[in-house]
Amino acid sequence: MIETAYFHRVFVILQPKYKPYTTMKISKTTFIFALAVLAMASCKKDLYDKDLYNGLVASQFMIDNADPDHDWRLTKHSSIFVKSLDENIRSIQILTENPYTSASAEIVAESIVFGTADELSYTVSVLTNELYVVAYDVYGNDLGYVKFAYDALSLDLSLSSLTKPGTINKPSYQTYTYLYESNFPMPDDFDYNDMVLRISKKKPEIGNSYVIDLVVTLAACGAGELYAGAIQLDGIRKDDIESVEIVGGKAMDDGYPTTPTFITDNSTLQQGRNGFAVIRLFECAQWAISKQQDNVGDIAVIRYNTERIDKENYSAKVSPVTTTYRITFKNSDTANSFTLDDVDPFLIHEYNTGFFEVHTYDHKFDLCISPINTNMRDYDNNVSWSVVIPKGDFRYPIEGAPLCIYSEDIDEYYGPYEGFAKWIKDCDTNHDWYLKLTDPELAY
Repeated sequence: MIETAYFHRVFVILQPKYKPYTTMKISKTTFIFALAVLAMASCKKDLYDKDLYNGLVASQFMIDNADPDHDWRLTKHSSIFVKSLDENIRSIQILTENPYTSASAEIVAESIVFGTADELSYTVSVLTNELYVVAYDVYGNDLGYVKFAYDALSLDLSLSSLTKPGTINKPSYQTYTYLYESNFPMPDDFDYNDMVLRISKKKPEIGNSYVIDLVVTLAACGAGELYAGAIQLDGIRKDDIESVEIVGGKAMDDGYPTTPTFITDNSTLQQGRNGFAVIRLFECAQWAISKQQDNVGDIAVIRYNTERIDKENYSAKVSPVTTTYRITFKNSDTANSFTLDDVDPFLIHEYNTGFFEVHTYDHKFDLCISPINTNMRDYDNNVSWSVVIPKGDFRYPIEGAPLCIYSEDIDEYYGPYEGFAKWIKDCDTNHDWYLKLTDPELAY
């Protein structure tokens, strides 16, 4: 490892954790940039060269010639007005598939319906073109379904419009997987398993139009450093929320044995620097997922659920930890318009004696909790340190294996998801890459 440091920035050039997976990508370019930065640092302490930084990131990124206009989005958003024309129809669910023929249908929205039209918002995979409304009576019995285009503006429901072909398969709630690299703003190995979250949204009581549950699972922690986690609710101000309570009462990092440094306020609901609501998840991911300390009483900094075998003082397999956050909104319209697109999980880690936040790509430049005074636009490029996958059981890469490497020099792909590299090279193609695991041995 080569390190160069000066007062305004610290550039760290990291060799990949597992060289066998990444030697085809690392080149002399990396070290040329490192030496250039070192020369700069020795001449001027407060110099920052954005072009140099972006060149460094591009040289370390796993895919040559990434699409400069890439938005890293695999989802799309819409809403529909649904009206019941029959008093026997009392509630509805909007599903991704026909639950009478598929056992994998997911609920993307649900509501009580009366004579007036209710607007329901939802987010779905960009692959989705049709959705299904299932109607229920006052006792919760299914009455049948109607298929509609995902971007339809309105839908009137009557008993005669419904089709009921047989027994319904119980649908599950829509779940997304959120993958993170923890080293932002510097490049790392891009295996995107430093933090892996799975998040679903549901209504605990379909008749209560003010309450939403966010079910958050910390599935993996592959970072070699401590970090905290939280969720920003995009566009929703803290004042829009009545309360956020943890179902069961225990925080994900309950019993954390030392003084917090990343998130010093232990309140579950907080206000971000931009006024948006922030939900505190944990002060330390390693503690949250393992509750383990080392032999001197410090938090055990090992990688959890990213290796297939346990390695002493390096990796371990543990059960993922799940916590439900019950959000009560002050306005039912805010609750009905809330989707997983409004969920921006982020991690907080230490970098250059300050605390940096790693957000989803749409919020890459946001600062919610960290007190650092830095222009995040200094790090403006087309690389993301996070990936949002519209699939709840997505198999993320094992430790040190990038999602996919592509080198133009040898025109080869290497990694668990070949289509990922093709998608990064052209954001208009291969939107189904996360459904096509090309090398299972490199996925957890």
